[in-house]
Amino acid sequence: MPASSPSNDRSARGLSPVVGVSLLVVIVVLLAATVGVMVMGFEDVLSEPQPQVSFDVDYHPDGPDNGANGAYINITHEFGSLEDGSRVFVVDDANNRIAWEDVWTGGETVGPAGEYAHIDGAGSDSALKPICEAGQRYRVVIEHEDGSSSILVDYEIPTEPTSKSAAC
Repeated sequence: MPASSPSNDRSARGLSPVVGVSLLVVIVVLLAATVGVMVMGFEDVLSEPQPQVSFDVDYHPDGPDNGANGAYINITHEFGSLEDGSRVFVVDDANNRIAWEDVWTGGETVGPAGEYAHIDGAGSDSALKPICEAGQRYRVVIEHEDGSSSILVDYEIPTEPTSKSAAC
């Protein structure tokens, strides 16, 4: 068997690192392209995180101390803070809405804890429907600067009101 010459061994060994480096470059380029497509594809899905706030809703079907305005709900802010009450809205199931800061018990900011919005569809919140029947919905919604919105509270009137507004 003839012995291989040293020049043949060197040329075969020199080819292996070139192939390895080429494969590594191709893998890195494909991986970068895949990650780029994924990041650009999720761009529309990403949105502002929902604010860390909590609300409690109290329903008063008999409308105590609410005069002729009938049943009402109090949406009470429990914790967290939203700086701009003009971007927080109370919305009824007909998409009528009023800014938190425009409800007589609300304020320019949503907070401190204990602040509430008294909703009965009369007075300062007359843009909303009065509470006339079970199943009506009221939501607290924040509108973000990018035009999207998040629902912070979604409340359904659980029972028929025993005291109704004359507007029902």
